[in-house]
Amino acid sequence: MTGFESTDLLYRQIRTGLPADVLAVPAPPVPQLGDPYEVRIPDPDGPDPEVIADWMQRPHLVEAWDSAWPVPRWRDYLRAQLAGSYSVPLIYTQLGVGSAYVELYRAAQDSIARCYYADPHDIGVHIAIADDDNTGRGLGPAAFAPGVLAVFRDDPQCNRIMYDPDHRNASARRALESVGATFLGEHETANRRRALYATVRAPEFVPTART
Repeated sequence: MTGFESTDLLYRQIRTGLPADVLAVPAPPVPQLGDPYEVRIPDPDGPDPEVIADWMQRPHLVEAWDSAWPVPRWRDYLRAQLAGSYSVPLIYTQLGVGSAYVELYRAAQDSIARCYYADPHDIGVHIAIADDDNTGRGLGPAAFAPGVLAVFRDDPQCNRIMYDPDHRNASARRALESVGATFLGEHETANRRRALYATVRAPEFVPTART
């Protein structure tokens, strides 16, 4: 854990100084996956925040996400995301069972954009796999390829998908490297040092890291 705490629910979102073409981009689409995988938007007023809050109390996610919040804060956080176009929260299911919490966000509107030269349509991904036994193997890699293909299919203007796990998160880094994600270096951010990775639609879209 980092000990970082912010009262701003969307503290990573850049709210000032963005050009019009970045602000004009709509929220990331909800990718449509084939069986046995499915994603859906969680209901802030239903049981989903309780499920997510329980997942985030698990030791591997306490360290990786630093988001072991009470249920009311999770309700507010989901509402804040759904109220705008910066980020979309998702519940990922396999064979009808909730397996992961996922966020798709516009990377050019996120603090990650200070680490590389972002395109307005880039999509960032945060993944919290509920079961530690599936972290870095099994669920993660098996769902990775169809997830990437679905994002590129459902957002034709998105050419890059970005990831920024904690630099100490060896399982996430191994999973990304096992599927061919491009490593773009380690970068200091507000709450931790992050390892930046990208998967691209074609080789010419590999981004350049800022130095």
